[in-house]
Amino acid sequence: MNKKSGFTLAEVLVTLMIIGVIAAMTIPSLMQNTAQQEYKAGFKKAVSMLNQAVTLNYALDGEDATSFQNENIFHMLTKRLNVMSTFNGDTIYTADGMKLVAGKGNGCQTDNNKIDGYCSVVEVDVNGPKGPNKLTEGTQSVYDIFTVRIYPQRAVPATQGMSDVLYNK
Repeated sequence: MNKKSGFTLAEVLVTLMIIGVIAAMTIPSLMQNTAQQEYKAGFKKAVSMLNQAVTLNYALDGEDATSFQNENIFHMLTKRLNVMSTFNGDTIYTADGMKLVAGKGNGCQTDNNKIDGYCSVVEVDVNGPKGPNKLTEGTQSVYDIFTVRIYPQRAVPATQGMSDVLYNK
C-alpha cells in the first residue's frame, strides 16, 4: 500500500486565513508609517531647499532676508528655486511637486543689531495638491503641511513640534 503524505485542503485554507488576518492587521499601520516617513523626508528637503535659496541669495546678491519682506520673499524664492508655476502672487509650485505659500513677515524686528524675530513665514505642502493636506502639529501625527520661518540668513521649522519631526526619529 502506498500512503501519500501532504496537507489537506482544510489545513491549507486555515493557514491562508491566518496569514490574511495578520496581513489585514499590519498593512494599514505599515502604510501609515510609510506615509509619515515620506512627509518627514519631504519636510527635510523643503527646509534644505529654503536654506539654500536664502544662502544663495545672500551669496549672489548680498541681500539677506531682511531685504525681502511680505511679497518680496515670494520674488526671492521664485528667483532661487526650481519653479514650475506660480499662483496668486504668493504660491509657488516646485519641479518636485511641492507647494510653497509665502506668508507675511513681521519685518525682522531688530534691537541693537540683534535679530529678535523672523522675516517671513513659508507654508510648505510637501506633496502638493495630494491629500491629506493637514498641518502637522507635532510628532504624534505627521501630515503633509509644515510651516517654516525665514530668518535673515536661515530657514528653520516654525514650532518645536515641527523641529522634533525634522531632527528626531
